Amino acid sequence: MCDADIDCDAGRALGCQTFCCRLLVRLDPDEREPGQNGLPSKGFVDKDLEDGLCIHLDRDNRRCRIWARRPRICREYHCNDDAMLQAALKLGTFRNIVELAKAAGHLNVPLENYVRVPLLDRRNK
Repeated sequence: MCDADIDCDAGRALGCQTFCCRLLVRLDPDEREPGQNGLPSKGFVDKDLEDGLCIHLDRDNRRCRIWARRPRICREYHCNDDAMLQAALKLGTFRNIVELAKAAGHLNVPLENYVRVPLLDRRNK
């Protein structure tokens, strides 16, 4: 498990465009709400139909509204290890996560040349 205390504000300043909030977020069984009307519980976090962003992202301040109780996969995800961050930084803009994933597959940036988003400094908190 990694420490995913990424400085998201710094990442957006670099140009990441909050791409991680467009990724499919699968919920572990213990994180799922009980199903309704005999249906199974939903195993993922919904995305907004218009912009493809997570429904929990506050569009005004670009922060997660459920940060303290966000899903496990969000806590463990580390954008600095994802080629899609490099693609987002290089593209500057992208229409959707599929376009970004395709660009990442063709980019071939060596790991030692990855642009990295700084981590939050939690020592003084």
